[in-house]
Amino acid sequence: MSSINLGEVTSKFRQGLGVRRRLQKLASSWRPGEVYTFEHLYQKVSPSSPAVFSLMLSELVQRGFLEKLVRVESPSNQGGIKDFASVSDVPDRIYDWRSDREIEVQPDNLRVLFRVGHGQ
Repeated sequence: MSSINLGEVTSKFRQGLGVRRRLQKLASSWRPGEVYTFEHLYQKVSPSSPAVFSLMLSELVQRGFLEKLVRVESPSNQGGIKDFASVSDVPDRIYDWRSDREIEVQPDNLRVLFRVGHGQ
């Protein structure tokens, strides 16, 4: 992850040295394919606001360091069913292999995640 200039990303959104250091420390431990929630990343980096952090993550996605994905989760709370590139790619109905039945996808079944790029 050392090829990313996190100082450029944090300064673009007027984030101080502390945020830059926390983000750099977090990013240095990332491994390709690892998946994180917004909440986990936000807690580790502690930026000035969730809105600013959303913009920072968007920048990291745009640069290819992270990939945003939408996971359909089983309503039985047993985990993910399938990942999609965007909400518009999610079907109205999907087979829930965890509960062995087809379900109608509801907003409560969707979770936005961030996956570390494979080129990192």
